[in-house]
Amino acid sequence: MPRWEGRERVNATSLRIAWRNLWRHTQRTVLMIAIVAFGSWVILVMWGIADGMIRSMTDTQIAYNLGDLQLRAVGYANDPVPSNGLSAKQVLGVQKVLANASVAASSARLETYGMLRSSYGSEGVTIRGIDPIKEQRVTKLQETIVEGRYITGPGEILISAKMAASLDIRRGERVVLLAQGESGTSSQAFRAVGFFASNLGTLDSIAMISLQDAHAMSGWSGLTSIAINLPAGASTSRYVSRLQKDLAAAGIEGIEVADYFALNPFARIMIQGSTIKMIPMVIMIALMAGFGVANTAFYSVLERTREFGMMMALGMSRKLLARVVLMESVFVSAIGFVVGGSVGYGCLLYLSRHGFSLGGLMANFSELGIPTTLYASTSGWYWVAAFSVVVFTALVAAWYPARRASSLEPVTAIREG
Repeated sequence: MPRWEGRERVNATSLRIAWRNLWRHTQRTVLMIAIVAFGSWVILVMWGIADGMIRSMTDTQIAYNLGDLQLRAVGYANDPVPSNGLSAKQVLGVQKVLANASVAASSARLETYGMLRSSYGSEGVTIRGIDPIKEQRVTKLQETIVEGRYITGPGEILISAKMAASLDIRRGERVVLLAQGESGTSSQAFRAVGFFASNLGTLDSIAMISLQDAHAMSGWSGLTSIAINLPAGASTSRYVSRLQKDLAAAGIEGIEVADYFALNPFARIMIQGSTIKMIPMVIMIALMAGFGVANTAFYSVLERTREFGMMMALGMSRKLLARVVLMESVFVSAIGFVVGGSVGYGCLLYLSRHGFSLGGLMANFSELGIPTTLYASTSGWYWVAAFSVVVFTALVAAWYPARRASSLEPVTAIREG
């Protein structure tokens, strides 16, 4: 008989014996499966929620506030006032570069700080001057309007529903904006045409007006940034490199191309910190699951000492016996992973569609741009990662029980059992 056929028979025999042994002790087997299933569920859900939080934060900010990229003057982030923004000459040069860059859309912005005043109070705001038509091609803030409409031209203002409630502003009412301009403080009356509810704390304090009005109030002829929307599926990092090269080739200096993390440096630190903190948590969960499997497998070996002695007395080799014990752990881990992974992935699918609200929990972190409703992420790689962790842990955990079983002396095992 060829050697490979003999190996196949040995493997098939060990698989059959391991499978039968599992279900001869149903209560113990179910306990081991439950331990592995719980560990698989926790690992899968934890990774999905952590990744989902990051994606919710970045995607929401990009879609409703920042755009995929922004062009701004070098040093503007350190002192964000209009006079440190893009000059009119720089804006013209950038527009020529963007015309040949194959971006989906771009929108000019001019931001400054000021105060919004109504008949019932006042509140500090960030005044954002925009091109009403082009801005709607870069961001989707118009989809979050809960009352009224988007601005269409000078003399109109769009604010958050939260700010409108705070200052008791109703649609159609007149409000006054005060802004610090080049020649001092300026003020202008606007009509509130709409209110939005974006679930982004950073947008709650922003007042949208036309670019024409922003120029008049700030006294600055340039811009503070140009927001860009990239084609679907485009690589952000490639566009950053490409635009930087195009700007340099055009001889335009003093401009940086900023992606989400460049615009939110604290978010990068927070995400990196969260990833690092997840590693010991995954290790701890894996160790807990492994300890549960090892502990149950070890006592299983002790309980079946006499049985193993009889099996070796009847001719089973030590190697085959060790393989049977390992196979039992593999079966338990596989079944536990399928159960826990299926339930965990089902939870992620639900949370990816319906999300989970953090309510007022994120009120103190609104400056981070974290939305109040987060959605879990779903990826097949979570299955691969969780499966690798669970199987590796189970095999390592079963190594000692398998070694002990294979080291038993048949006569001693029968007598002690």
